[in-house]
Amino acid sequence: MLTLKHYELLTTLAEELHFGRAAQRLGVSQPQLTQALKQMEEVVGTRLFDRTKRRVELAAAGALLLPDARAVVRHARQAEEVALRAGRGLTGRLSLGYIGTVAYNGVLTEILSHFHARATQLDLQLVLMDLDRQFPEVAAGNLDAGIVRLPFPNLPPELNSRVIHREALWIALPTAHPLAGQERLELSQFDGADFIATHLPPNTGFAAAMDQACAHAGIKTNIVHRSPQFASIISLVAAGLGVAVVPESLHRVQIPGAVCRPLSDVTVTAEIALIWRRDNESPPLQQFLSSVSAALPWTPF
Repeated sequence: MLTLKHYELLTTLAEELHFGRAAQRLGVSQPQLTQALKQMEEVVGTRLFDRTKRRVELAAAGALLLPDARAVVRHARQAEEVALRAGRGLTGRLSLGYIGTVAYNGVLTEILSHFHARATQLDLQLVLMDLDRQFPEVAAGNLDAGIVRLPFPNLPPELNSRVIHREALWIALPTAHPLAGQERLELSQFDGADFIATHLPPNTGFAAAMDQACAHAGIKTNIVHRSPQFASIISLVAAGLGVAVVPESLHRVQIPGAVCRPLSDVTVTAEIALIWRRDNESPPLQQFLSSVSAALPWTPF
């Protein structure tokens, strides 16, 4: 039978992907960690990690088990912390995932300022996380809510979602590009150009908005590089490796060698949404949803 220590082993090793560092965090020797993992794999009947002398990676079974393992560890830690939180005068805890770009467009600032004013006694945990990781984490209960981009294929049925912001699409290009001096551009001017895009498929998140905009503009894109973070995408643009369709808020990120320009022929917008479990009736989450409604009155819950 798997124990809490097994689940702690899985989650820690998945975060570190290094036996030495994971063993140090868990307070055991590396041989003890290796033996415990072997026992865990014998119990479940399959390999949870693929490891060689050079690297450690989650195996398919380990990736499937990870969200539930995190939920087990989270519930155990919450049980231990109840008395401590009561002693500190805290009335609850809220964990919120968010994508990096909401820090640029003001959505995160607006939400958190309202929530903090209403819930000064709540323990708020913020977790920067890619949107494709947030959906399973919220569904598993490891996050109370998440700020993500839509659409997301096969949205877990246990989740609610509400669009809280729509963002225009701009083009990022190197300052040495022949069109960089123009104040406004058209996406149709970049037919066949080398593009840098997100790591997501064309039916997910911002990639879906970009794909739709390119289809409307009638252009073909030659995607030469992909990156999960827009800041790194802008850096690749600045290096002259290509151009990129980006959210409007990225023009606030000043990286030497790159400029962002609005697109006059694009009406497609990128949607930012809040997600949470339908059956999560915890007071901290309900207070958070109420706070979001007050901060963003055009998105009633």
